[in-house]
Amino acid sequence: AGVDVRSYPAQSVPSRATRLRKLLLAAIRSDYLVLHFHLPEVMLFSIALALLPFSRCKIVTLDFFIGTPRAALLPLIRWSIGRVHKLLVYFKQGEDVFAQKFGIRKARFEYIPFKINSLEFIRTIQPGDDGYIFSGGRSYRDFATFFEAMSKLPYPAKIIAAPEAVLVQNGCSLAGLKVPTNVEVITDNPDPKFFNLLLSRSRMVVLPVKKESTTQAGISVYLQAMALEKCVVISDGLGVNHILDDGQAVVVPAGDAQSLGHAISRVWEDAAYRNSIAKKGRAFAESLGGEDHLRRNILRAVGVTA
Repeated sequence: AGVDVRSYPAQSVPSRATRLRKLLLAAIRSDYLVLHFHLPEVMLFSIALALLPFSRCKIVTLDFFIGTPRAALLPLIRWSIGRVHKLLVYFKQGEDVFAQKFGIRKARFEYIPFKINSLEFIRTIQPGDDGYIFSGGRSYRDFATFFEAMSKLPYPAKIIAAPEAVLVQNGCSLAGLKVPTNVEVITDNPDPKFFNLLLSRSRMVVLPVKKESTTQAGISVYLQAMALEKCVVISDGLGVNHILDDGQAVVVPAGDAQSLGHAISRVWEDAAYRNSIAKKGRAFAESLGGEDHLRRNILRAVGVTA
């Protein structure tokens, strides 16, 4: 209410060229252009709006990930990011990494909480415990460390992962890894409802993230798991450190199979410990809400209030 917002999501405007054209035309008439961070688009709009000297539009990006770009592009990348008014992110620590690589000052980043994906559907689910560990996702998952830990444990586990080509695009892979006999890997069911139902029937959730990850991998799944009152074991890193600090999850060192195994064993065997963490996690997730909460947080961070 009181704020005129034009939105062009990929779901309703599937043509990328058409979507970018509509965004640019809207940006010319707007005060702010909010983009989900995608480096080519950030660069495109930085250049386009710079060529329109009378435009009042400021670029705001949501989320942040660059990866390892070619050295020749670094000057243009730094210039483009320098044109961004605010970098809204889902992490509270890690800005130093980006300062070193891309010259981005810490003050340019502003933390806003993420939200629970599929919240309406999750609220219809009655969680249970079918006696298995759940792991899932597609970004920077450390399957090797998880398999090493699970190979020494007697508990069953189910992993829902994307097809290999998608995993590789998102910084991880299952290729060449020996899957322990107590781990079932599912890569052929992309239905998010199936994902959440399998998540809801687990005893606990384990999200191993690669140590070298420079994005907040796992945040969507851990919030969905917490909303279903599941105890989460997760690697430390962006999107975890200084956010899950009050017992909402069991945080272990990234890449440490021994620590991961010990954490899994304790959570599996100690119901009181597991349930205590699950309750704290659920309270934390519910405090973040869903899509509407995120929209309001974006508007407040941008400085638009109604």
